[in-house]
Amino acid sequence: MGSSISLITPSYRGDLDSCRLLCDSIDRYVTGYDVHYLVIGDEDADVFAGFEGKRRRVIVSSSLLPPLWSLPKWRGRRYWWAPQLRLPIYGWHLQQMRKIAMTLAQPSERVMCIDSDNCFCRPLDLSATASTPKLAHYSAPGDVNRSRPSHVRWWQNAHRLLGLSAPALPGDDFISQMVLWERRTVVAMVKRIEAASGLGWWQALARIRHFSEYLIYGIFVANDAELAERHERVLQSPCLTYWQGPALDRAGLAAFVDGLRPDQTTIAIQSHTCTPIEVIREVALG
Repeated sequence: MGSSISLITPSYRGDLDSCRLLCDSIDRYVTGYDVHYLVIGDEDADVFAGFEGKRRRVIVSSSLLPPLWSLPKWRGRRYWWAPQLRLPIYGWHLQQMRKIAMTLAQPSERVMCIDSDNCFCRPLDLSATASTPKLAHYSAPGDVNRSRPSHVRWWQNAHRLLGLSAPALPGDDFISQMVLWERRTVVAMVKRIEAASGLGWWQALARIRHFSEYLIYGIFVANDAELAERHERVLQSPCLTYWQGPALDRAGLAAFVDGLRPDQTTIAIQSHTCTPIEVIREVALG
């Protein structure tokens, strides 16, 4: 097989409009990839059926992971459970597991994981990313520290899942809006998790509960010389993110987009800023 890359986006019906905008922006701007996989829960198959296309496939969770039973909502959050799990898991857990499972199930050598709240604003030819000798791997040195307790917990649990001793803080962060993975590294990663835990990889993640798929991958690469040699650390994300602040109007968003560096192609506007999807669509797609 020649050099290849595919896109993976986990989503659900609550992100339907954002996901539609992402897909439209991919169709407008992105070339050089094999398939864009939308990975969803079986319960959302009906609302995502229309997203299927020549280069886009909608994949339901049951085709990737063992059956999970949906539980009644509690405190506004949906939960799933299976006999192999100690405690129920929720949607954020599942979305992370689905990225890993989809990477394993698809044939491309490399994947770009991109969340549904992203939107491309500029052309991107992924054929170059598919064929580079080393895969760009985002890293934020020292960003895991005591000021970010959730990240610290995920970082420590990533080491535990991989059978590694966590070094002293601070640690490097590997979480970003758009992350590149190498399929064979993910294959090796899940084998390591299973060897260290004595469980299936998805059971190990579900039982530890507090985890980040991107930190697990990044720490796995950083602690293996052969894997590290196949990756090239980059310190800038290809996505410019509006994390917090007031809702942006057209002028404000246009000014934000003007702040993209030459190597950035994508924006992510966090939903809690209440920036209207219609405004993002107008500025990004015209």
